[in-house]
Amino acid sequence: MSFVTTILRDTAITTGSASGGFVTVKATFASDTATNLIVNADSEAQNLSGFVNGAKLDLLRAWWSFSTGNYDTDDSNDCIIEFKSTGDDVVALHLSGTGHYDGTAGAIKGTAVNATATSSDITAQTKTTSGFVILEFKKDGAWVA
Repeated sequence: MSFVTTILRDTAITTGSASGGFVTVKATFASDTATNLIVNADSEAQNLSGFVNGAKLDLLRAWWSFSTGNYDTDDSNDCIIEFKSTGDDVVALHLSGTGHYDGTAGAIKGTAVNATATSSDITAQTKTTSGFVILEFKKDGAWVA
């Protein structure tokens, strides 16, 4: 019935760089059922370095472990990671059980249509989910040094 997020890393981009630094976030869920904002780039709480409206995050790698639930019958204990859009949000990953995405297939691009203050927001939809997810993102070229 709760969730907590922690920014583990937020590196600034280098001046003159074509693209940016990195953001790593850990989200922990305890019997949570909600759509949670796990990255809020422009908020005072997270205040990610170099954010401007329209900047995006690309998902590079992920690690997760969730309690075994009844995913086949009621979608419990899963977690849907989405890029926030001004229209329909874009699913990046749909997670359950324990696993990792090592990025060898390439980055999952933050392609949601959004040029507002929520352009780098990432949500996690859960249903009676307990466990954690660690997500590593790369800032795109719209971020500033």
